[in-house]
Amino acid sequence: MNSPHQHDIVIAGGGMAGASLAVGLAGAGFDVAIIEAVDRSADRQPSYDDRTLVVNRASLNILAHLGILDDALPRRPIRHIDVTRAHGFGHVRLDAAEHGLDHFGAVVVARELGNRLLTCLEKDEGITEYCPERLETFQVDEDPEADRVYIRLASGTQIETRLLVAADGTGSAVRQAAGIASTLHDYHQSAMIFNVMAEPASSDTAHERFTPEGPLAFLPQPEGRFGVVWIDSTDRIEEAMAFGDGELLARLTQRAGSGFRNFSQPGKRARYPLRLLRTPVPIGKRVVCIGNAANTVHPVSAQGFNLGLRDVAGLIEVLGEAHDPGAPVWMARYVQARKADQADTVRYTDTLARAFTNPSLPFRIGTGLGLAAHALLPGLKRRLVTSAMGFREPVSKLAREV
Repeated sequence: MNSPHQHDIVIAGGGMAGASLAVGLAGAGFDVAIIEAVDRSADRQPSYDDRTLVVNRASLNILAHLGILDDALPRRPIRHIDVTRAHGFGHVRLDAAEHGLDHFGAVVVARELGNRLLTCLEKDEGITEYCPERLETFQVDEDPEADRVYIRLASGTQIETRLLVAADGTGSAVRQAAGIASTLHDYHQSAMIFNVMAEPASSDTAHERFTPEGPLAFLPQPEGRFGVVWIDSTDRIEEAMAFGDGELLARLTQRAGSGFRNFSQPGKRARYPLRLLRTPVPIGKRVVCIGNAANTVHPVSAQGFNLGLRDVAGLIEVLGEAHDPGAPVWMARYVQARKADQADTVRYTDTLARAFTNPSLPFRIGTGLGLAAHALLPGLKRRLVTSAMGFREPVSKLAREV
């Protein structure tokens, strides 16, 4: 019988969060392994699709510190953020220059960032990939003094590690097998994404429009195109997925209001169900959850990817001092470091998702007043800018300016 493979840290899931974490931990000197079910050559990794990601300034800093962000990665800087509301008052426009900044963040296509991550993984000798492969079972030694997790893969390969990281998404099998408690709420909404030509072709402005049916975002792409994130009830999104291009563009024109015109050339559509997953204590014995496996949030205000990347930065920072990365003291420090940001982001996105789709008059007035207040009061506007850039306390060292 072959001896088990030995790694300091094993990551279940090779999507955005898992791959970024592997690069960072290997850079900190750990022997890291990734278990990923989707063959890298299959072009089917769900994290690396055609979605348009808003990567805020803190996340850009994290990617730069980890050596993932380079000049070859295509991205569009966001210098303005425009937030409006349909059928009501309230309008906020944020300009980076007014706050002494060059940009708030950037727009990146998930596939482009994924390709860059795969390049980093392939070049790093401190990272082993088991791919395509599936984690079948794992067991943590019951001895309090033991420091090993025993993993068996679907192929029969056996692995021993000191820490198992769940980066396997909202339905995380690792989280469930470890008995880590979480709650799941279905918004009964879905997001439809596609790209489209539009006028005016603003290349550095991100737009978010709140409608009674759900938010609608326009994210700048090259050559006058925008990535569209269209959120509505799951039933209506199913209908919209079946629209012909003409019907789709007509409905988009209705929802977009007066800010855009002359929509044309819609690209391929995809849809995603929207759920809220909350894991208040995302650790078990020698197991820790990050990214969507820990907290999956509504895409309103584009917080999900950025929250997951802050998990990555937080775990790298905590484990940088650890001889035994799965020891309880380091797991407790990680929970303490991340709990405020995770709770605040979940609460913020959930409140926005519910408030702006509430049809009652008091809520409509309240949300309109809220937008107006953020537009007029400098203190609230500064808080909105800080939040938009991802600098939530405590700010990780990796998230600070390079």
